[in-house]
Amino acid sequence: MKQWFRKAALCLALVLSVITLAACGSSNNKTVESIDPTIKSALEQQAMQYAEQSIYKLSAEDIQKQIDTAFKTKDAITYNGLTNYINSIDRLGSFVSVDSAEASKTEEGYRIEIDSTFQKRVLKLTLGINEMTGATTEMTFEPVYSMSELMGDAAGNLVVGMGTVFAVLIFIAWIISLFKYIGVFEKKMKESKEAKNKAAAPAPAAAPAPKAAPAPAPAPAASDDTIQAVIAAAIAAYEADTEGSVSDNNGFVPGPTLNNNLRVRPLRNRSMVSAPAETAPASSPVVTSVAPAAPLAAPAPKAAPAAAGSQGSIKVEAPMPGKILAVKKNAGETVKSGEAILILEAMKMENEIVAPQDGTIASINVSVGDAVESGATLATLD
Repeated sequence: MKQWFRKAALCLALVLSVITLAACGSSNNKTVESIDPTIKSALEQQAMQYAEQSIYKLSAEDIQKQIDTAFKTKDAITYNGLTNYINSIDRLGSFVSVDSAEASKTEEGYRIEIDSTFQKRVLKLTLGINEMTGATTEMTFEPVYSMSELMGDAAGNLVVGMGTVFAVLIFIAWIISLFKYIGVFEKKMKESKEAKNKAAAPAPAAAPAPKAAPAPAPAPAASDDTIQAVIAAAIAAYEADTEGSVSDNNGFVPGPTLNNNLRVRPLRNRSMVSAPAETAPASSPVVTSVAPAAPLAAPAPKAAPAAAGSQGSIKVEAPMPGKILAVKKNAGETVKSGEAILILEAMKMENEIVAPQDGTIASINVSVGDAVESGATLATLD
């Protein structure tokens, strides 16, 4: 019973973990905040126009030129997106129409999904726009396939995958079958090495015969007179009266003196001991260190450019994020309603920013090359 409860608790924990991960994944796909309806409509119209005029209605040669340009400028997003599109043209067929677009707000800026109809199937284009710079951050083309096409592709992938697995397993089994020859190969190599060592080894040299020890020199023969004198001296020394004898300063006890002035006495051994020399201890090493260099000071930030002219009462704002391509009017000039003041590049298209009414330009708040956000004040009128 306890084991059953443990299994049930483990399964419940696993299910809760999966649900939690799914919830986290779905929460990451949510938009950061809602988008203004005016900006949303403008983005959707611009995206549909861009998809139709700049991609779908172009020939394959013109699209390939855009791909080459993106490769030279290292625009990986455009390069990968258009390469994917040109590889899918055969499955899409000819272009029919752009149906709809849906813009949403993301953390980096905006995301626009465009649905288009082709001769064979529907194509979904997803564009990402950076809110600060107006640059393209995402471009993906997703053809919509039918269920039969998906099942056919899945079956083909399954067959290819199973064939690859079987081929790998057969190869591994063949490699394992060769292991039995490793011991035989090692044995032959060892025997061959031993045979070579025996052939290269020199013959052992014969041991030299031991030299004969030299014969001892014969002792000189003593004469009869000498032998008789020694025996007589020994007898005389034994019989001599040694009582009351005193040792000399060298520790010898004087013996009796014979007629030939021969004195017999014992000898004493003497030895000398030398003291070992002392060694001087080695000197200890000296360790030095180097202090690290001081860090460099950080450069001072650049100051932002000031707006040209005084501020007017009527503001001319950017309808979408983009980059300033040209400034057609200067502060102090008069303009009429609908007359172009600036050129704004957004989604690779030029957009004229016009005067909302007649008046005089009080200030130009941007310069050529500036990146502006949606709603930024570009100029003011009086």
